[in-house]
Amino acid sequence: MKIKNILIVAALLMSAGVAKAQQHVAIKTNILHDATLSPNIAVEYAFLPKWSFELPFSYNQWPGVKDMIYKHAIFQPAVRYWFCERFNGWFVGIHGIGGMATLSNGPDFSQYYHKFPNLNNYKLEKALVLGGGVSFGYDVSLARHWNLEFELGLGYIYANGDLYEMVDNGAGRKVPQKNALPVVKEAEFDYVGPTKASVAIVYIF
Repeated sequence: MKIKNILIVAALLMSAGVAKAQQHVAIKTNILHDATLSPNIAVEYAFLPKWSFELPFSYNQWPGVKDMIYKHAIFQPAVRYWFCERFNGWFVGIHGIGGMATLSNGPDFSQYYHKFPNLNNYKLEKALVLGGGVSFGYDVSLARHWNLEFELGLGYIYANGDLYEMVDNGAGRKVPQKNALPVVKEAEFDYVGPTKASVAIVYIF
């Protein structure tokens, strides 16, 4: 009987511990990324009362809108400090960036960063993307388990990939030349500016 009682108490303590741990976990999706047809998910774990670790992942391997290519598989791990309490109010964070990307027919950053290509004229193919930055944001409580989260981040990105020239196909569209060799192989580019923008729906366990 004693052993049975001990097992019951141990089970109750374990279940209480699991329930408490679940209050430290949130999952979310960034609806700004969803709007670009980039499915994404993030898991966040609060390891201290005012500190949390977040691991977002965004994926896109589909043709873009109006010939714009924004294929990627990107992780953005982050550590956050909450000024009030976890998952509530203002926070600041440090994030990293890592993954692969293929870009073309997109914004022209070359006018701001001379080392970065004009993506209207070139395609950056399967580039390694690395970087990091700082961010700040705010969580608004919508219900017991639901939050709306806003976040902006600034930082640095390094990209290394093959650069292909885009040509007019005669129908007013710019496409890569078939069987063309890269204009520059393993071209390197730097970017400094916004690295994170999120309006996320959050579910807290």
